[in-house]
Amino acid sequence: MKIEIIKKTENKLLERLEVEAKVEHLGQAVPTRDAFLSKIAAQLNRERNQVVLIKMEAKYGVGRSIAIVHVYETSERAKIVEKEYLLKRSGIIE
Repeated sequence: MKIEIIKKTENKLLERLEVEAKVEHLGQAVPTRDAFLSKIAAQLNRERNQVVLIKMEAKYGVGRSIAIVHVYETSERAKIVEKEYLLKRSGIIE
C-alpha cells in the first residue's frame, strides 16, 4: 500500500487538517480502515487516535482508492467535532 497526499487544507475554525490522499494497492485488496489509518497517521506524524477517516472510495479494477481524512491536534478535539459514527469507525471511541 502506497499513500500519496494529494491535497491538504487547514481548517482553523474546526482546528483540523483536511487531507485528501491517493492510495495505491495494485494487485491487493482495498486496505482495511485500521491499516490505512495507522499508515497515514505515521506519515503525518500524528497519533492513530488523532486521525478520522471520513471516506474511502475504491476505483473498480484500477487498484487505487481516494481517501478523505481529518487530522486533529488532539483526540479530544476530534471527539467534540466529529460525528459519533465516524469516531466509532475510526476506532477512537467504543
